[in-house]
Amino acid sequence: MHYHKYHGLGNDYLVLDPRTLPSPLDGCMTAAWATAICDRNRGVGGDGIVYGPLRVDGLPADHFACQIWNPDGSIAEVSGNGLRIFARYLRDVGYVDMFATACTLHSGGRAVSINFDAGKDDTIGVGLGMATASRLSSPPVTGADELGDAWTVNVGNPHCVFFPAATVTVDAVLARRWGPSVEVAELFPNRTNVQFVRVLDRHNMCIEIWERGAGYTLASGSSSCAAALAAIASGRADSPVNVQMPGGALRIDVVPVGNEWSVTLHGPVVPVTAGEFAPSWVESVVFGA
Repeated sequence: MHYHKYHGLGNDYLVLDPRTLPSPLDGCMTAAWATAICDRNRGVGGDGIVYGPLRVDGLPADHFACQIWNPDGSIAEVSGNGLRIFARYLRDVGYVDMFATACTLHSGGRAVSINFDAGKDDTIGVGLGMATASRLSSPPVTGADELGDAWTVNVGNPHCVFFPAATVTVDAVLARRWGPSVEVAELFPNRTNVQFVRVLDRHNMCIEIWERGAGYTLASGSSSCAAALAAIASGRADSPVNVQMPGGALRIDVVPVGNEWSVTLHGPVVPVTAGEFAPSWVESVVFGA
């Protein structure tokens, strides 16, 4: 099969394994190809592509490298859901033994640990490693005072987390209104993911997400981690935190380590379909025919 499609709470990714792809997709991925493949009308459709496993000299047998591509053709440093989906694929096709309990993935120069529960369809956890969080002294865009307290978080990729006042409705409308301008704000030269948080109690919250390079999305693993970390760092919540998104919920564990934080997320991965690209379609994408 040329591609395998999975989703994590509605956040869908295509796993493209170079070993099974037709030429020239088997040698590399490009921004134009990633955009064409993720197109929901003219391609397979997805919130992103996990391209791997990639051959990297010196990696141990239980380490696997990949690239994560956004629908706009940019490369993401990490993706919580994308990496959990990659881990499920590695297990499904036999790169990782079904009875293995852990492996290590490499993305964007960062090594992250994966932990499998007992069953094939059980929760998969990813430890994103060390993260940082800091409060902004002023909103990153003009007129964003209604968005409340703002925090920048780095969990391997950048995030801006807002805690709107109780009088502000946290929904898709809010995310679509403010997400695009915050994503490209001058404060974020590499753009940023954006989250809008409603804390329910010390261990539960709801969030809406504007994802860098993808737009409004039903769920995001790294966004859940960023929101949970900002809530804990600001004194609004305690670990573990259940983060509810339109697509479903993830559990986030946050542990302080010196001036930083260790962040781990847990949640399900669901296989959707697998298939092959039509040769004529591959030709049109590669050569613009």
